Formats: sequence, C-alpha cells, structure tokens
Amino acid sequence: LAQAIYLAQAVLCRTHPALAGFHVRSFSVRCTRASGLMSQMQWSKPVIADLRRERRGATFDLWELTTAIYGGKEKLEEVERQTRIVMSEPRFQTDDLWWMNRQERYVRACERGELFVKIVRDYKIPFEERGPLELLLGEDLFVLLHDIMFAPTLINLADDEQQSWWLPKALNYEILGTYAQTELTHGSNVRGIKTTATYDPSLFSDGGWHIHTPSLEAVKWWPGGLAKSCNCCILMARVMIHGKDYGPHPFFFQVRDWETHASLPGIELRDIGQKMGYNGMDNGAMRISNVNIPRRNMLMRYVSVDRDGAYKKIGDDKMLFGTMTYTRLKISSMSGLNLAKAVTTATRYSAVRRQFQMQRVVLGSDIEKAEDDLVADSMQATTPQEQLNNLVKPSKRSEAQVLDYSSQQFILFPQMALAYAMHFAAQEVQKRYDVAIQEFRASKFDALTEMHVGSSTLKAVSTVLMAEGMEQCRKSLGGHGFMNAAGIGPQYLSALPQATYEGDFVVLSIQVGQQLINAVSSKMLKQKTSNPKTPMLQYIYEFDPMAARKPPSMEDLEKLLGEPAFMIDCMKKRANFLHYSAAQTFQEEVAKTGGKPGPATLDSVKIDFMRMTYAHAYVLYAEFFLDRINQIEKEAPKVAAVLKLLFELYCLTVMDQSYDRGGGLGEFIAAGALPPGAYGVLGKRTKALLKEIRPHAIPLVDGWNIPDFLLNSCLGRYDGRVYESLYEQTKYEPLNDTDIADGYYKHLQYVLHPERRLPGATVQTAPAAAPSKL
Repeated sequence: LAQAIYLAQAVLCRTHPALAGFHVRSFSVRCTRASGLMSQMQWSKPVIADLRRERRGATFDLWELTTAIYGGKEKLEEVERQTRIVMSEPRFQTDDLWWMNRQERYVRACERGELFVKIVRDYKIPFEERGPLELLLGEDLFVLLHDIMFAPTLINLADDEQQSWWLPKALNYEILGTYAQTELTHGSNVRGIKTTATYDPSLFSDGGWHIHTPSLEAVKWWPGGLAKSCNCCILMARVMIHGKDYGPHPFFFQVRDWETHASLPGIELRDIGQKMGYNGMDNGAMRISNVNIPRRNMLMRYVSVDRDGAYKKIGDDKMLFGTMTYTRLKISSMSGLNLAKAVTTATRYSAVRRQFQMQRVVLGSDIEKAEDDLVADSMQATTPQEQLNNLVKPSKRSEAQVLDYSSQQFILFPQMALAYAMHFAAQEVQKRYDVAIQEFRASKFDALTEMHVGSSTLKAVSTVLMAEGMEQCRKSLGGHGFMNAAGIGPQYLSALPQATYEGDFVVLSIQVGQQLINAVSSKMLKQKTSNPKTPMLQYIYEFDPMAARKPPSMEDLEKLLGEPAFMIDCMKKRANFLHYSAAQTFQEEVAKTGGKPGPATLDSVKIDFMRMTYAHAYVLYAEFFLDRINQIEKEAPKVAAVLKLLFELYCLTVMDQSYDRGGGLGEFIAAGALPPGAYGVLGKRTKALLKEIRPHAIPLVDGWNIPDFLLNSCLGRYDGRVYESLYEQTKYEPLNDTDIADGYYKHLQYVLHPERRLPGATVQTAPAAAPSKL
C-alpha cells in the first residue's frame, strides 16, 4: 500500500509542472530508504494535505529553481548523483545523533568517514567534485579537515617534488591529515604562535628541523581530527635559522605510526574535551617534545631553505597563509546552506502547525451583531478585558496555519532571502577564486588582495548572520524547537564554531576595514578612480564624498523602492558613508600622533571597521544576488520573478531593522540615502512583500532539494507528518528501553521508601531484562 501511495505521488509530480523532476527523484530514493531501514526513523510517508496544497500553488518550475541554486544543470546532476549514492546507504542516517553519548558519536563519525572514503574510491569521485558528498555527511568530522585544509595546503604550498611524495596518498586517503595552527594562547594572532622549527644542518643526510613546543601556552589546541583520527598534519611553526626568526611556516608533520596508528615518540595527543556542539569532531591538543624531521618537510613552493640554511622567498610570501583564504571560502559556501536548512524546517513546520483562530476586529461595517445586542454586551462588560473581547471576535474558521501570521512571516522570510543572498555571493567569489588560484600558481599575484578581502568579508559576516538566523528559526518553532529531534538546535551548535575558527568577526573586520580605508585613501589622496586588482571595491572609487547628500522625497521613495538599482545604490551610499567617515576619523587620529600612528591609533577605528565590514558584505550580497537573478531570468523568468521578491525583501530588511547586526535605518538616513520619514514607507512595503512571498514559501524552501536525512528534523520533514514523527522518535530514546529506569533502583526508591535503607530491609532490584512498554 505504501509503495502504491509513493507511486501515485510520483505520478502527481510528473503531471504537475510545478513539481516536475524534483520530487520524482526524491520519492524514488525515499522509498528505498523507508523500506530498507526499519530500525531507524522512517522519513517517507504520504504528504499531508496542507503541504500538498502549498506545493500545488507553485507558479514556477521547481526543478528550474533547484538548478539555479546549485549553479547549473551539470553541477546539479553531480549533486543529485552523489545524493542518490548517499541515500542508498542507511548508515549515513543521522537521527541517532539525537541521543548518542560522546564515545558512540565519535565511533559513528569514524563509520561515516569510512563510508565516505569507500564512496569516493568506488565511484572514483575527483577531489574537486567531493563538495556535495562532504555536505551530505550530516555533521562535521575529521575527513572534512582533511579535504578542506590538509589536502588543499599540499596542492597550493608544496612544490612538485613534495606533492609527488604526499599528495596522491592524501587524495586517496591513504594518509589522513589536518591543519595544526592554533595554540592554547594564540588563535587569531597567527604570527604570534610559539611552536618552533629550528634548522639544524647536521640532522639526517640533508639537514632537518628540530620541532618543539617550548611552553604550555604553545600547545597546539583545537585542530579537528588531531586527537584520534589523523596520522599527520600541516604544522605551522616558527622557522628559526642561525638564530634568526623568519616567522610561521607550514610543515608536513607525521604524528602517528603509519601502520599501528600509535602516537610517535615525543608527541603527546589528547582530545580537548566535550564542546557545546560539534562533538563528532575529535578536536585535539598536541605537545611536541624535541622531534626531528627532514629539511624538505617544510612546504617549499613559495619559500625554500637549502642544505646550508639559506632562506629564499619565491613569489609572494602571503601565499603561506593561502590555505586560510580557501578555507574561509569553503566556510562561507556552507553558511547559506546551513541557514537554508533551518529556514526549510521552520517554514514547513509553520505551514503544518496550526495555532489559534484568525481574529478579526469588530469595527464599522464588519459588525455582524445587531446594534442593540452590541450595546447590551457593552453594558454587561464590567472589566476592560471583557470590553476588549467584545471588539475582538474569533473567526468562524478552524485554527490557522502559523505561516499565515504576518509576525511569523516577518521572522522567517527575511532569513529565507538572506540564505539565497549568502549562497549566491559565496558561489560568485568562489568562481573568482578558482580563476585567481591558477594565476597564483603561475606566480601572478594581482588578485591576492581581492581574494583576501572577499573571503574575509563573507566569512566574517555570513557565519555570524547564519548563526543568528538559525537561532531565530529555532525559536520560531515554539517549544518543540528545543528538542534535538527538531533538528535546528543540534545543527546550530555544530555550525556555531564556524563563526569563530579560521578568523572570528572582530579579527577579520580589522583586516577588511584596513583595505576599505586603503581604497578611500587611494581615491582621496592619490586621485585614483579605480583599482583593477580589487573590482569588488569599485563602488568606493565611484563615490563622491563632497557631493550633497540629498535623499529622495517621500513621494519618490514609494516609487523607487521596487527599483533594484535604487536599493543597491542606497546600500552603497550607506557603506561609503561609513568608509569615508572612518577614514576621516583615522586621519584625525594619525594627525594627533604627529604622523606616527601606533596600535592605539588603529584601535580608535576598530568599531568603525566592524560597521564597515557589515555594510560592505551587504553590498556584495545585494550585487551578487541581483546578478544571479538577471542570469536566471534568461532561462527561467518565472523563477526570477519570485526571487526578485526575496531580493527586495533582503534589501528592505537591511535598510530597516537589519539582520540583528550591522546598522539599520539610522545609518541610511545619516548617509542621505533615505529620508527621515522612511520608516513607515519601508514597513508598509515590507508587509506587502510578505503577503506576496507567502504563496511561494514552501516551493522556495523545497527548491534547495535538501533530503530529509540531511535535514534530520521531525518538524521539517518533507511529508509534514511532524507529530507522529515526534512520537515515533521516542522509541529510540535509550531512557525508554525499560519501563522502570536504573535511577529508580539506585536512588529514587529510597526517596519514596526511605525504610529500604535500613539494615535487613527488602530492596527492589532490576530484573535481568525489563521489557520496554513501547
């Protein structure tokens, strides 16, 4: 019967244009999952009426939207292929994470890592195409550090001979590596790390390095996978040659025996302990005591040290930290999807969940009661609450979908728009990085600043907005949102570290802010009108700070709000106002020092840098979002029409209350981009947009094509059967394995029956195997 229902739904998908392609594939896979895994949660059941109705209302081809999200048919086909492979393997299902302890979770992470590698090998998936498979793992584990930091460092920083030694093994997972940079007292300040690599020409036959952790403060701390999983790493250590300190450099460093996996002599490895989330990852601590490695273990594509200890730069030494740029881009690329998962869960649940009856206010012609009856009721009302009840009457309809409430839309739809904006921005910067990295390998470094600023901006802002947006979505679920089975909570805690590692917002905002001020200085002091090396900063050069800041009239504003060019122009004016104001403040502080600025001078504008970084990110999101819509419009105009609504909502949200961080209406008024009375106009247009987006809400989240096993949420499941799913998941809670819990036998019985503590008293003991009541 179940199979017949699935087939019937598949037929519906094929015959309804809005559902073409997308759901057919999803259902065919879900049938396999549901029928092949009876001991875990079953995700595929007939879709409830509310969600069927929501999906039938789609005005565009859902598969066209999915194609746009993933960057084209070819890329989507690869995503789909890898998704089908993963969904055919029951052990990738992650609902058991809801109740696992730490040790069990790590063993499961190792199992998923083994399955991941098996798929890569069996299907011969190239390294550059493993991104979808990494996301489908469901949580972060050691293999991600290997793919995102270890292998790319070898690709970008090892010379050709070194790559021949290590890279083939790394790409086939014959060695497992991570990236050991952060220390107990130095994370953000990379140049301050204390682990030393002292050159000794007498070591080995060709010279070598003496690696040492000089103090407790220098213990490597946080590298993912270092505690138990990886047998080697990229070690960042200070290069010391003949007493001269050359700063941190990357080394290939073995930490465990290739055969036995035992930690090597002189290397102490520990897990740093449980964290708020992210507990599938074995984050490690490493203390190194006088370990020697060969000279050529230092990665030498951009620097070299010869047999005699002569140090030589090759190209731009900033490339020594190039792995950070790549990693920040990878993190940014996950931010949009992580937020989209939370928005999908919250939107679907809000369409399923019904609370209260829609109320109507009894005013004017809406009064249905006879005037005499109304007067009589008013005379009988003795309290203000009773009088209010006579004005506000429940409708005759049943309880309303929570998604129909404008307040819920106001929480969720801006986050939906932001997920798209961050996702498209990350894709565009990734494209530019792919071009730039080829130039870097050819010793052309013109795009280095552009890539650093772009990746740092997106990493700093996207991860913060992602985390805050996910939490907004979780709270929108009501009480059930606090459960692990709701999905968002565990995903939020696993994604939360992304806002910190590889550069937190404050540190990255300083780096971004300095480059933004440099652009302002180039224009104002050197009269430059552009910088071909930083095209993403071109809007700074086009701004005239001397021009009068004249906002549009209120009448014109209502007409202009629907114009994409106007909204982007507003964002640029606001951003430039902050950039140029900060530059002026910095110039004034420099003048106070007599032209000799120090750390305190920079500190005077760090708050400004934070505001500037948000404003710059919002400009990039808007520009890349609109560019993508214009591209989509050529092949899928109906999809583009709906995405334009989200684009406008994104812009209005930034202009109005902003996304919890990064200014808001006050900055736009101060910049002269909007008139002081804009508040009401923005609010009115926002409410209208929420109503326009509402019929498309479910198709817009379905378009991400996130499988149920990856969403891992009883509340966000595709079929909408949230309440039976919540009840079903209690069967797998270990506390429900027995009717009477161990806590009763060990302690609770003595609370209820204190006499059982007396000598000779009969004590109730647990049976050999108490049957579950479920």
